[in-house]
Amino acid sequence: MNNLSTAINYERKCNQSLRKSEKTAESRSNLYTYFSLLLGSPHEIALESKITFDNSLIKGLPYSFQIGDLIEEYSGIEIVDLKRQYSALFEVGDEGPPAPIREDLFLLQPAKLREDLVRFYDYFGYTLNDEFQWQMDHLSIQLEFMHFLIVGESQVKKDKLSFQLGQLDFSKKHLMNWVPKLVDTIEVLSSDDIYSKIGIKLESFLNHDLQWQEETINLKEKSGG
Repeated sequence: MNNLSTAINYERKCNQSLRKSEKTAESRSNLYTYFSLLLGSPHEIALESKITFDNSLIKGLPYSFQIGDLIEEYSGIEIVDLKRQYSALFEVGDEGPPAPIREDLFLLQPAKLREDLVRFYDYFGYTLNDEFQWQMDHLSIQLEFMHFLIVGESQVKKDKLSFQLGQLDFSKKHLMNWVPKLVDTIEVLSSDDIYSKIGIKLESFLNHDLQWQEETINLKEKSGG
């Protein structure tokens, strides 16, 4: 039997009573921001600014997750050492970075990947400064985009579902498409440094968050057609 003839047409709906955006969005967006900062280039971040952790900012998480000790360890490392570790992993190498921190570069520039990122960013109105356009696939930027989508979910009155599905699709199509492989690579190259610890923690967080997102999205069979 032709599978197409028996295919069921589904639409996706969000269980808003389970999602509880008014309670979960702020803490989730803050956690994505923390990881975005931790994985941003220390060469570009102002040297005088240290990442400070406030546990109250992630109190509304819909799952158990801790990041305070990791941020404290990161903030205790001298900036010169952060730069050295970051560059050794993500920037320098005879044949390019040992562990590229950009999705397109890490996956060896698959067709249409950057075009898909542009579609996501344009559709939701996410804009990058000119100096970041060339690295729109940088992990720190992708995490910041998730923060942007979650804030959008919490603020829009209409089309909230669009921002919710955008998070789910971006998590699956991009973050989970390469971050676990990146973390494996970092562990092999440098298992003891801070970026390996950040990567392991990030992968755990992404798995937690994706599982929760999937639990809040229902598939409903469309009627007719």
